[in-house]
Amino acid sequence: MQPIVSICMSTYRHERYIRQAIEGVMMQQTTFAVQLVIGEDHSGDLTRLVCEEMAVKHSHKIKLLPSDRNYGQNYNLTRTMKACTGKYIALCEGDDYWTDPDKLQQQIDFLENNPDCVMCFHPINTVDQNGILLEQQAADGNTVFYKGNDFFHIFVPTLSLVFRNCLHFFPDEFYKIKSTDAFIVGMLSGFGGGARLGFVGGCYRKHEGGLYNRLTALDKYKQAIYTRKIMKRSPYFKKEQKREIRRELRRREILYIKIFLKRKEIMNCFRLMLFYLTF
Repeated sequence: MQPIVSICMSTYRHERYIRQAIEGVMMQQTTFAVQLVIGEDHSGDLTRLVCEEMAVKHSHKIKLLPSDRNYGQNYNLTRTMKACTGKYIALCEGDDYWTDPDKLQQQIDFLENNPDCVMCFHPINTVDQNGILLEQQAADGNTVFYKGNDFFHIFVPTLSLVFRNCLHFFPDEFYKIKSTDAFIVGMLSGFGGGARLGFVGGCYRKHEGGLYNRLTALDKYKQAIYTRKIMKRSPYFKKEQKREIRRELRRREILYIKIFLKRKEIMNCFRLMLFYLTF
């Protein structure tokens, strides 16, 4: 059956976590066909073996992409997304996982009933590498709508995002950045608005193997600024979108400097301002 929703799961060196990520997809209770597309990026550990085992077990639902080499985070993500054939695409990386069996049904029902919305998302919890809860979000049951340009100023957890399958081209600038979630949400914002749904549907995992989690606060802030400066220069985004990107850049610069000042990390203030001005 042609899937209504394809889950795009990119994974690299996630042997401890990938089974739980896949099981979180397989437990979804839906009235429509679901396809899981796994882009395993030549990990070198047991990630590929677990993916192959699960693909055999759920052969009617899982499509495992071959990986003859390491493609890198951005290209592996886009090749996996382009292999998704569903009307909608959901994202979940191989070290995160879903916890609500009705997650996809709720999000697809919402998008089917709201044709002006191109995407929707929900709050998530944060756990450590052993699944111990670090941060818990509340399920308030409310739906909050956003216009397209609003998405340049809000955080959308990658593992919570479901959107219409409308991204068939990725500009060269996408392959130069590391904050792929911000870039993708920015691209989607050009197709319409979206909404935050009021349920908690999954867990983001902080662990030692996560590249982002190993960064210092300064490097995390630099990455966020770098991504948005690349977005601002990209011909993909329209004039009004670039205006919002500039606004977000200024907001983040002020916010990050205030954080460092509060911590009395004066040198990091200067390092950040220098990076902002010279990049």
